[in-house]
Amino acid sequence: MRLELDRRAFIAASAAGLLLPARPALAGLWADKGFTHGVASGDPGPGSIKLWTRYAAAGGGEAVLKVAVASDPGMRRVIAKGEALASPATWGTAQTRITGLPQKGWVYYRFTAPDGSQSPIGRTRTLPAGDLARANIAVFSCSNKPFGWFNAYAHAAARNDLDFVVHVGDYIYEYARGTYPSDAEAMAGRTIEPANEMIALDDYRQRYASYRVDPGLQELHRLYPMIAIWDDHELANDTWKNGAQNHQANEGDWAVRKAAATKAHGEWLPGPDRMYHRYDIGNLISLITLDTRATGRDQQLDIGAAMKGGMAGLKAFRDGPLNDPARQLLGVEQEAWFADTLKASVKDGQKWQLVAQQVIMGDVMTPKNALELLAPDADPRAQAYVKGGMAAASVGISAAMDMWAGYPQARKRVLQAAQAADADMVVVSGDSHNGWAFNLGEGGRPAGVEFAGHSVTSPGYESALKADPAKVAAALVAANPAMTWCDTSRRGYMTVAFTPESARCDWVFMKTIRERTTALGKGQGATVKRGKRVMELV
Repeated sequence: MRLELDRRAFIAASAAGLLLPARPALAGLWADKGFTHGVASGDPGPGSIKLWTRYAAAGGGEAVLKVAVASDPGMRRVIAKGEALASPATWGTAQTRITGLPQKGWVYYRFTAPDGSQSPIGRTRTLPAGDLARANIAVFSCSNKPFGWFNAYAHAAARNDLDFVVHVGDYIYEYARGTYPSDAEAMAGRTIEPANEMIALDDYRQRYASYRVDPGLQELHRLYPMIAIWDDHELANDTWKNGAQNHQANEGDWAVRKAAATKAHGEWLPGPDRMYHRYDIGNLISLITLDTRATGRDQQLDIGAAMKGGMAGLKAFRDGPLNDPARQLLGVEQEAWFADTLKASVKDGQKWQLVAQQVIMGDVMTPKNALELLAPDADPRAQAYVKGGMAAASVGISAAMDMWAGYPQARKRVLQAAQAADADMVVVSGDSHNGWAFNLGEGGRPAGVEFAGHSVTSPGYESALKADPAKVAAALVAANPAMTWCDTSRRGYMTVAFTPESARCDWVFMKTIRERTTALGKGQGATVKRGKRVMELV
């Protein structure tokens, strides 16, 4: 009997990632007792919010944390209470949904441990109700910690004009130290844990923990509710429903790795039960989140194989597998849900449909003169990539098979759904590390606009092309009629401010990520008027 209990305990501990000797860094993080990573909030609802913290109890056991929510930052006027369990089964992370809260304005919260110690005081809000004159939402993506400082997070945290924060993915990266970035590129003081690539559950947990010690990120989470969806690197590069480019057979079963990544994401970023969801912000916005990665995406096509057949091969690829109507990006169920959700939002009187998703929806065709833009010492791989893009563009397709351009019939159906619903759709995207602005259309009619965001730290086109960014941007805009603007060299984040009459995106550019500073470079703005569905640069 004793042997059986021990065996069961071993299996349970292994599944929970609690065999600490296997991961020395994990044991080191547990050595920090008490509240180790600040507080956070997410998944807002009407009058409710999920509150989060991480607490390491002495002895590594469970701890029941008391939660108080107050109407004042001094926590004197408590309006709601609750409890959250910090357990080894969730590696000390604890979260709970508090209900019955006001549907306007800010509230404040704090966790208290059994020993009387207290977390920092956080600030958050629920989804507002009724008429709303304005809302301002910050949008982030692609934060690879060793590449630089999270200055974008710190800058947004210092603002006083934001209502909600959205992260459209690549919150963490799965690679081993020295891979991306290389050891030579990695900044001192930006070490990630574990040293190896994330594969098992405790790997993913350690990586989140090593990111969340960043003070700018902690402060952003403390002050604003975050709606976070994953992209690929929270799992593995170029994820699709049954695998990923960066998952090999010797790394075990994909379903096990995917389950581990999903569990860790939910432990560190409180969210809904599934990735696609609708959040109504007053009667102003329906914020609709999608999963273009792990739910229904078919595997990315290999355009390189088609290129080996020359122009004939590319045309056959374009007219055959690329435009196969059966190919899915969202999957049948999510795609149908999205169409129904757009219709319901418009019918309910929501003025804007803000679609937060991962990959660029607009086309990025390689310019005909792209080779002329490259520096003489450009990496041969970059030259090969540009040549491939030029060949693809010559038959009217993009070489970017991981974006919506790699699923053109799925994109067509989504844009038609927006048109059929008569939606005022604003799409925000991440993934590419660069800033883009697109007018989205289908069948010669506008379907919405897309504001695609640059990264927090991950390098963009400038790292590979070694070309003048201004010339690259001008050539890209000239080669892509739906593209109104782009920036291919700077880091930062976006804000999208809504009123009943218009929506304005501002691309906020940090001066640098190589040192800790919230200094800004010159920004860019774009607006779209309700009912027009075509943007103007400002």
